Amino acid sequence: MSRLVQICFLFISLFFVTELQAQASFPFSEGERIKYNAYIEMPKAYISGVCVLQREGGIIKGSLFNEFGITALDFTYNPERGKVKLHHVMKLLDKWYIRRVLRKDMAQLMTCLQQGKTMYYNERRKIRYQLNDSPE
Repeated sequence: MSRLVQICFLFISLFFVTELQAQASFPFSEGERIKYNAYIEMPKAYISGVCVLQREGGIIKGSLFNEFGITALDFTYNPERGKVKLHHVMKLLDKWYIRRVLRKDMAQLMTCLQQGKTMYYNERRKIRYQLNDSPE
């Protein structure tokens, strides 16, 4: 019986350590807002602008605006599950197949951001996502 309790305690402690590492590895703290110059390059087009990320309750909220202030997409990222939920996508990109690619690629970009990298390249679709520090 005590062996089972020890194993359960080990799994619970590993879960909490992993969760704390995922939360602590973003380059900004709870409630802080950070801006990046964003660039999404596709084979025939590109989108550039500003990406604003904010951490609230362990969830990352993000918005991508183009140079004219038009919102390209709004999303939330759950680091525990590694999933992105798209809340708003501009009409040009609002197709089910584009939303699927954006959702998966933004999750990969957020994972890269946790690791200190600011670029993600989707080799299959030849799409490059890049976030550069924004001068305030």
